[in-house]
Amino acid sequence: MAIDNTDNWFLKKHDNGEVFGPVPFGRLVEWAGTAQIAPQDALSNDAQVWTKSPMVPELKMDWIVKLDDDHYYGPTTIGSLLEFLENGEINGDTVILDCCTGVEQPFNETAFFPPPELHGDESSAGRSPSKGIIRLGLQKRIRELEIGLLEKRRQLDMAADTIHRLETRVRELDARVRELSDYSNAG
Repeated sequence: MAIDNTDNWFLKKHDNGEVFGPVPFGRLVEWAGTAQIAPQDALSNDAQVWTKSPMVPELKMDWIVKLDDDHYYGPTTIGSLLEFLENGEINGDTVILDCCTGVEQPFNETAFFPPPELHGDESSAGRSPSKGIIRLGLQKRIRELEIGLLEKRRQLDMAADTIHRLETRVRELDARVRELSDYSNAG
């Protein structure tokens, strides 16, 4: 995605559709670096055509967090990883994947892993999106609800099919009753 019109960018949050902007592209870079842009969020320079945030290389959303064998978060930025560490959502042993190189390693083995005594306190002026957090439990619950929803839809489809077959049979029986009624009235 070409970074045209660098002062007129928009961020659309995936979770609620809220749109932030217009803001300079540099503000989006700041937001990405402080976990305020999630992997599912979208960006636009015209509020018409939207691109998923990790598809914009200038945001450097190049890292995936391996939460467990089946759950991942990202891609996200180094700044976001540091935020997640500070919030206690990940630790030094959390495995991360560099999307650019394919290297998977514990977070504490990266060059940017901070010493334990360092803690950053970022603040942003004006209206900006809330900071992202990793919610493994929430992700699992969403997956369970989606599976339950699929099962309910399957049951609903089966019920609709049964109703359709019964309605067809009722129409056939009504026609047969009318036919027999006409026959008995004629005779």
